[in-house]
Amino acid sequence: MAKNKVLVVDDMASVRRFIKFGLEKNHPNLEIHEAANGKEAQTMLEAEKYDLILCDWEMPLMSGIELLTWARNHPKLKEIPFIMVTAKNEKEHVIKALQAGVNSYVIKPFTIEGLIQKMAEVNRKFDRRQYERFDLCGEVVLQFRDLVSRGNLLDLSIGGFLCNIHRKSPVPMIFERLLCDIKLDNNHKVSGLEGFVVRIQAAEAFIDSEYIKVAVKLMDLEDKKARELKDLLSSVSQM
Repeated sequence: MAKNKVLVVDDMASVRRFIKFGLEKNHPNLEIHEAANGKEAQTMLEAEKYDLILCDWEMPLMSGIELLTWARNHPKLKEIPFIMVTAKNEKEHVIKALQAGVNSYVIKPFTIEGLIQKMAEVNRKFDRRQYERFDLCGEVVLQFRDLVSRGNLLDLSIGGFLCNIHRKSPVPMIFERLLCDIKLDNNHKVSGLEGFVVRIQAAEAFIDSEYIKVAVKLMDLEDKKARELKDLLSSVSQM
């Protein structure tokens, strides 16, 4: 599956890193590129195709509003979704951006979840829910550090999975990287998937709940592993 390309334009390297890290960790199908100003972004936009622009307003050489105006007047770029990500929250700035053709407007400071929601609003291809998730039964083996936990698979998609493990089993930490083996009840299996933990919670809202839910986001897969996972999901969708 081809990844959606996002161009992040901001003169602050820390902001670019925050957006890049946050999007890559929370969305399974993005390729993030960076530009430090509008001029650099122009060169990149003319060199390859992008699916979305996330752009600051105030930058040296060329501002965000200037880049937006240029893009909207460019025959090949005028349809690219453009989200202004800026600290400028005055009404006149919002109106100016809307008149120039901006698709959405995000005020700094912001959360990655809020940004992803805005991205999904301007184009459904950025909606993480489009990755079909299957409710499945099977076994999961999680390997992290020198520990191993076995659990029950609850659901699975091309981007990640949810499982239950016993509270007395070793529990990985949030954001901890791990290797995952999955075997479905139909005996289809895939092993050696790399991922990291994005959520840990009690399986039930009781203090004596015996199980813990662990949500894992899968990292970029090698071609062979990606095919194995797609074949496994295909075996389910055809049932």
